Amino acid sequence: MDLIWTVLHFVVLGISLAAPVGPINLEMIKRGISSGFYASWLVGLGGMTADILFLLIILIGMAPYLQVEWVEICMYGIGGTLLLYLGISTIYGSFTKRKILEIGQPTQRNSYVVGFSIAAFNPINFVFWFGIFGSSIHSLSESWILALVGCLSLLLGIFLWNLNIAFTVHFARAFIKERILKIVNIGAGIFLTVSAFPFLSRFINLIL
Repeated sequence: MDLIWTVLHFVVLGISLAAPVGPINLEMIKRGISSGFYASWLVGLGGMTADILFLLIILIGMAPYLQVEWVEICMYGIGGTLLLYLGISTIYGSFTKRKILEIGQPTQRNSYVVGFSIAAFNPINFVFWFGIFGSSIHSLSESWILALVGCLSLLLGIFLWNLNIAFTVHFARAFIKERILKIVNIGAGIFLTVSAFPFLSRFINLIL
């Protein structure tokens, strides 16, 4: 019974981590619209790889090292710059004369790297991984089997949500008009750009 409860709890926790609208989800939607299923899915897989990296950091006890000031400066600087670049390039691409559905094939080449970078250099992920998830795993520390099942279940929840977004966007884009696609793309670009400013502001405060 404890095993079943652990699986359900951490699958839901994984979905809860992946479901809120944020840079990863918006990048998946944007690339899914322009390039289809695989480009969107690769962004999700890249983000999930970063999640696995955070998970390993927690399990081997390196979390305190990520709270060192120079590490925080690098994270906020790189994360903010990346989001700003993605946002501006998305808005710029939406105003080109080419159709949204014709823009995307080259984006598949770097979709995985972009997904990994967004997740790995997003300080907001620290709140979850080293806070909520860290305490959840600590509660299972008496049984390494339950802790392992919890970790795998969490990753399964993230994987299922990413797969859901990739499939939904891929099949829905065929029924959406080009004008609406451009509006969605511009909206995603604006959100990514705005998301960069708190990171860059924190970065400036840390180096001054």
